[in-house]
Amino acid sequence: MTPQPTEPPDTGLYSSPAEASKKVSSEYEYWSGKLTETSLHLCYAVIGANWVVFGSINGILDNNWAKMSLLMVILALASNIVGAWVLSWLLRKRVIYSEDKKAEWIKEFNQFVGIRSTWPFTDSIDAVGLWMRRIKAVFTLAAGACLIWGAINTPASVHMKTP
Repeated sequence: MTPQPTEPPDTGLYSSPAEASKKVSSEYEYWSGKLTETSLHLCYAVIGANWVVFGSINGILDNNWAKMSLLMVILALASNIVGAWVLSWLLRKRVIYSEDKKAEWIKEFNQFVGIRSTWPFTDSIDAVGLWMRRIKAVFTLAAGACLIWGAINTPASVHMKTP
């Protein structure tokens, strides 16, 4: 007689496709949040670095790259505000829909279960999230690049001015 195993056979890292999908979703949410957090911190750092590199408001205003860097920071920060406002509004609409139209909500769940879909979100929510991630990354990186380019291509005597 063969001994019976006391543990279920090794199924790998995840015990089911649903568990693996939840893991991917949680990691996506984590890294999307990290992008927001990191871009915000980098924006603050770029503002401070502009001040350090160019010495004063006049130093910044006299350098087109410094001004462009700060413009990119402002656009990145503004996109966070506008994006959060739009997403909160769209998500609130979904909450209201799910509460007011329970039968439709259940029908949609059954319709979309197991297939690639933006449900329970909407295509609009998905698109806003995609564009917000792109804008945050591109504007923040562009702000840093403009700062570096401006610092490299500005004579040292300009950096040494006192306010």
